[in-house]
Amino acid sequence: MPMVQVGHFSPDAPLVDIMVDGDTAFEGIAFRETTDLVELDAGTHHVEVRPEGTGENVLEEDVELKEDMHYTVIASGLVGEEDLSLEIIAHED
Repeated sequence: MPMVQVGHFSPDAPLVDIMVDGDTAFEGIAFRETTDLVELDAGTHHVEVRPEGTGENVLEEDVELKEDMHYTVIASGLVGEEDLSLEIIAHED
């Protein structure tokens, strides 16, 4: 089963909530904080990053997860510079 960890590395962004397929997966992630590894089913998942407690999507992307892989999803960039992005790094299990 794929394992996923999310990191918040946008220094001028507030605390964020991470949504996966419309459901809250992580709440109140602070700058420089990473989540624990969690299991998700293989396949495509819609990931959204929102300022904590809001319905406003700042970043969103579909992520394809494969069996027996670990993934690190990194939210980075500067809000004020409008260069926010999600980077997905895949690691062999």
